[in-house]
Amino acid sequence: MPGKILILDNVATNRIVLKVKLSTAFFHVVQAGSLPEAERLLRRAAPDLIVIGTGPDDRACLAACKRLKAAAPGPGIPILLLSGSSSRDLRLEALRAGADHVFSVPVDEAALLARIRSLLRARDAQDDLRLRGRARRALGFAETPQAGFEPMAQIVLATGERAIGRRWRTALKPLLPHAIDHMPLYEALRGLGRVAAPDAFVVALDDTCPDDALRLLAEIRARPSTRGAGILVLLPQSCEALQVNALDLGANDAMTGTFDAEEVALRLETILQRKRLRDRLRRNLEEGLEAAVTDPLTGLFNRRYALPHLKRIAEYSTRGNNDYAVMVADLDHFKTINDRFGHAAGDAVLKEVAERLRNSLRPVDLLARIGGEEFLIVLPATGRAEATRVASRLCRRVGATPVTIQNRDLHIPVTVSIGIALASDHLDAARDGAGDSGTGLLECADRALYGAKATGRNQISLDGPPELPMGQLSRGR
Repeated sequence: MPGKILILDNVATNRIVLKVKLSTAFFHVVQAGSLPEAERLLRRAAPDLIVIGTGPDDRACLAACKRLKAAAPGPGIPILLLSGSSSRDLRLEALRAGADHVFSVPVDEAALLARIRSLLRARDAQDDLRLRGRARRALGFAETPQAGFEPMAQIVLATGERAIGRRWRTALKPLLPHAIDHMPLYEALRGLGRVAAPDAFVVALDDTCPDDALRLLAEIRARPSTRGAGILVLLPQSCEALQVNALDLGANDAMTGTFDAEEVALRLETILQRKRLRDRLRRNLEEGLEAAVTDPLTGLFNRRYALPHLKRIAEYSTRGNNDYAVMVADLDHFKTINDRFGHAAGDAVLKEVAERLRNSLRPVDLLARIGGEEFLIVLPATGRAEATRVASRLCRRVGATPVTIQNRDLHIPVTVSIGIALASDHLDAARDGAGDSGTGLLECADRALYGAKATGRNQISLDGPPELPMGQLSRGR
């Protein structure tokens, strides 16, 4: 995970000592002795994390934190402050200024490195999602529009005793505009996976039995349903050393000392802000992947998805010695529909025909739109007799009733022609390697489609020999 860390400190000795510690842990370190120099380095090549030494002037450090946060090229660059002061006021001001944590000098090296590992781990996952999103946009898919507001988050307080959780909830409620629930640690552990995952957990590590909290933390990160939740761990001062364990087990943040509602609220808001960003990037990625393989008009798969899937069906059928059918269905006289009623009506016809085809097929069958008015249908484990019945049924279902355009009071009659090719009719080509990808069979189905069009439309046509011994065909459905 080694990342690039920018150190801002006007005391050269402090920078050198910290650089040695971080370089020993294999981080790439750059140094700045002044805020303008740090801003130049930030513009030149953004670091993965920033460490600011306060020196004798905490005010200047807080101002630098705000400026670097604002100057960062993208959201999410973590900032750590090193201060000679450990006052509550400084911590709260630093968190409001955008810092993730304030370390008191001299800094515990193990705690610093654990905190850096935790922050960089989260940033790496975020950058990975952002990189994939950029790849999606490079392929021509637009950024998904974002809503102007964020929904209320769900937060669970997991404490050793129910009464403690109740008190914490009462103190946090006026400070956070989110839904807050509380439960004992054992209930939270038992309930994982049984209810909707919350957006964030606040886990109280009890000094009498810290293993329960650490186990809950590990389970949250291990389960797919809760893996993306934010986690803030609260530790008593006597267990401060365990924050290293908590951060390395997956906590986003750890806070030691007595419960401070205002500080907890600030840390939770930072955790939730980063989770929202990750969720948004993940949604963009998922929607981009879906857009890459889906026809936006009909909701069917497109050619980009259909051809590789056809190849997988062909390989699976060859290994299992099963027959399968490939069909190409084409709307009859579709250009006439567009010319007579307009392209909006033509789009409505395509959507309705796609829906009729989809409702007439099994979930295991492949249905894709591969051209303007052309559809690919692949029926795994299907022989000639059954493929013929299915194709005939599809023709009847599509042509049974006109497509109605409600807002124009139009009733447009539609029919389809279907060409069919069976793998069992082309065994020699498959043995020679020409038909094992399924694309050869697609060409045969396309050729059969031309036969159906040439002999009157609204009918099916089979490519290949007209008869085969029934024993050579696989079971139908």
